Amino acid sequence: MRYLVLMLLALFGAPGALQAQTMVPKLDAPGHKGDLARAQKKRAEERFDAFDTNKDGKLSRDEVTGRSSYLSENFDKLDANKDGLLSWEEFLGHDRWPK
Repeated sequence: MRYLVLMLLALFGAPGALQAQTMVPKLDAPGHKGDLARAQKKRAEERFDAFDTNKDGKLSRDEVTGRSSYLSENFDKLDANKDGLLSWEEFLGHDRWPK
């Protein structure tokens, strides 16, 4: 009986204790993780800026069509607020790296 209780606690209690943490490193992380984060952010900014042809700080479906199959195919999923545009955060999929 005690074993069953422990198993139930492990199954139902662990998910709360092991809530997913983001895999996205902070820009101010020390060492290699921080270096990688800063390099990834720089590449993401360059890509975002290249797609943003009208320089309004957001990406429309027209701006990504033909330039990124991933963004084109997943535009509606990525557009979290359903305004028809991808913000910097929607483009990245997180808000840990301010533009």
